[in-house]
Amino acid sequence: MSSLKKYCEKNGLDENKTFNMIVGQGGGILPQKVGMQGYIAEITDTSIICTNDKLKVKKEIPFTSFTSAEFGIGSAQLWLQCIVDGAPFVFCSPRRDWKDTAGKLLLEKIGEQTEIKGWKEYNGYTGKLFFIYLWK
Repeated sequence: MSSLKKYCEKNGLDENKTFNMIVGQGGGILPQKVGMQGYIAEITDTSIICTNDKLKVKKEIPFTSFTSAEFGIGSAQLWLQCIVDGAPFVFCSPRRDWKDTAGKLLLEKIGEQTEIKGWKEYNGYTGKLFFIYLWK
């Protein structure tokens, strides 16, 4: 059983509305120790609620605070580079999570606020031949 599934069961969250988020640049929005920091992101109609139990952090980020978003590839990961409340907010997730119901819902909600650019990167990374795409 995946750790996300266990977390959802333990905390009464809907797996279809819960996303693994690895923050590479928190922009002061979400705390980071050193480097990247993992969060569980619960997707609501109006926001994402990001939780890291080890850091004792639970923060709500309204979708209305997203003013830009663009996909990019770095370190063999698909990153969504956003501007949130005027600060850079950059995160990635495992490949399977971008393609599942929660990943698609998150992108839909962000896309309602701002145009998401770089769909070529998303489609290449989540496609069947993504290993070939990453080497190009």
